[in-house]
Amino acid sequence: MTRTKTSKPPPAVRGAGRSHTLWTHALTAVLAAAAAAAASRHLSTAALASTHRLAASRSPVNESERLQTEDAPRYAEHLGSYSEYIIIGAGPGGMQLGAFMEDGGVDYRIVERGSRVGTFWETYPRHDQLISLNKRYTSRPREEFDEFNLRHDWNSLLPAAAAAAGVGGRSTGARGARGGGGASPRFTDFSSRMFPAREEYLAYLRAYHRFHRLKVQFEWEVARVSRRRIGDHEGFALQSSAGRFLTCKYLIVATALGRPYVPDMEGIELADGYESVDVREEAYKDQRVLVLGLGNAAFEAAGRAQATAGYVHMIGRSHGGLKQSYFTHYVGDLRAVNNGLLDTFFLKSLDTIDVDTDLEGRNCSLARRVSPGGKPEIDFGCGGGHNPSYREGYDRVIRCLGWVFEDRLFEDAVKPTLNRDLGLLGGKYPALTESYESVNVKNLYFAGTLSHAHDYKRSAGGFVHGFRYTARALYRLLRLSHQGVRWESQRELGSTAARSVALALQRRFQSSSGLYQMFGELCDAVLVRDASATYMEEVPLRFIAHSAFPTSLRLLLTLHMDYGNKGHNGRGDLSFATREVGRAHYSQFLHPILRAYEPSAESGLPSLVSEFHIIEDLLTTWDVEALHLKPLEEWISRVYEGDYTSQEERLTARFKEYEANLTREERRAGAKKVDPYFGAFTFPAVKGAM
Repeated sequence: MTRTKTSKPPPAVRGAGRSHTLWTHALTAVLAAAAAAAASRHLSTAALASTHRLAASRSPVNESERLQTEDAPRYAEHLGSYSEYIIIGAGPGGMQLGAFMEDGGVDYRIVERGSRVGTFWETYPRHDQLISLNKRYTSRPREEFDEFNLRHDWNSLLPAAAAAAGVGGRSTGARGARGGGGASPRFTDFSSRMFPAREEYLAYLRAYHRFHRLKVQFEWEVARVSRRRIGDHEGFALQSSAGRFLTCKYLIVATALGRPYVPDMEGIELADGYESVDVREEAYKDQRVLVLGLGNAAFEAAGRAQATAGYVHMIGRSHGGLKQSYFTHYVGDLRAVNNGLLDTFFLKSLDTIDVDTDLEGRNCSLARRVSPGGKPEIDFGCGGGHNPSYREGYDRVIRCLGWVFEDRLFEDAVKPTLNRDLGLLGGKYPALTESYESVNVKNLYFAGTLSHAHDYKRSAGGFVHGFRYTARALYRLLRLSHQGVRWESQRELGSTAARSVALALQRRFQSSSGLYQMFGELCDAVLVRDASATYMEEVPLRFIAHSAFPTSLRLLLTLHMDYGNKGHNGRGDLSFATREVGRAHYSQFLHPILRAYEPSAESGLPSLVSEFHIIEDLLTTWDVEALHLKPLEEWISRVYEGDYTSQEERLTARFKEYEANLTREERRAGAKKVDPYFGAFTFPAVKGAM
């Protein structure tokens, strides 16, 4: 992981320095529970069933009441001043976690500062258009391919029943578990636009709130969070801006990054912030506009001004700050839907983009001045010098430099450590354990965009189509560790035969939306024993490295998806890296990756012994026996036999076989051999070959 320098010693991290046997990692319990499942198939099933009986025993709610026209029905009005779980924020992240808790009969509530859910979306994005895909059609019917279709629906929240149902199949269990009251709302039914309007998303969030009857306490703005003992438990007290109090055992923060980043820069007060900038095109008529920032918000603001402005100049926060998502595969980098100003820059139509100036490193400043013609304007300069590119001055400067976590509401005793304090990538995010818990504040968890601390600049955890899955993983972890309910998406396989296991894995990488969107972060795990195997879905991959290996296991297999080294954060090569099965490990586009682990003799932790790549597939269905299933089955068979030869080693061995069998004429003239599995091998001519 990338680390940055820090000028002060990192704060104490809870649990740091302990041996792995003292760590309380949720997956350790998961694996142990699964390993025991052969002898006790009903492990914690009674606890799980009782919570669903509790949910089913509530008074039935008819469709007309569930979808009432009232924007903000009050389902939390009857609650007292204590809940076991309190979630801060009724945005998509808080609502997704709340839906799972509501369905599971958990004692929870969501506190929201606004009078309706989705307060953030009443203002942002400022220019109204979302950049999240709303792909309504995939040439596959929703009824049969609902899970596959979610890969391309970036806005819908998951149905609550999916926390426990839909294991292994193509459907997520989109029928709600709330007394047969129909399917959980899908955003594809709320907008026909590929890039929808925020008002449409607001309407969707409010429908989701009503359908799932989420317990949201509105107009409850958290002003202060402090430690409060609940019996012998280290809980929390929350004070509102109106002086009211709530207490809880567990606190989950699911807010957005709530405070605009304002650099320590002379004259920055002369800039309009993205959060308050004028969004009318006519406001920029014939003006010279400078935009500070090179992210999506900056290009969004620049694009609005561009239609009427004299010209727009853009400057990055740091050197080389312009990163485009079709090169990096990171959805938070500049999206094509926003990059119209790149056209006018490269086609020399006055607009410019400066990726060399470093706002933070060159002592830049803004200052008022009067032009020679007597016109008031804003001067921009760096390092005390004058850059002739900015000699004309500006009528308006817009600050679009991102957001930071709002931690001022936490008392010092419960103030979470940030990634920057530990020298980690994504410094503005709270530093988290593998279970999304603060590294230094016990029982404080993070959901929604704040869970992006783990995969910043790598995967989709900062966005709805990513954090809906990490919210589900968090819910399962909480149920496991706090209520003893087994992992709520696991099943026993009928056989440990290589083909049976391969088929189970193939069904998942053919359709799973969670693995597809949270690539490199979530994995499926197959726990293989001598005579049985347990399949578990969407376990955080980082747990594997920190969890004790149950002694009853013969082997641990994992499945996750990711890009190749060149395709992810690489140069954006549009061509396929390979079409030969034997070179699948060269795949650059998103593709399945399998790993096999055995216990380390030294530590008892899982030790990686083999990795296997499934060749990239343009259709992303991986349904060709010879290309996708048979190679996987053969790899599992080899691993069962203790053969951990890598794909690269097998490729090299085959090359050497051909090389050893070249004729004298082939060595002298050069040769090309085509292998049906490994593809073409080229042998250059060797002068003087005998």
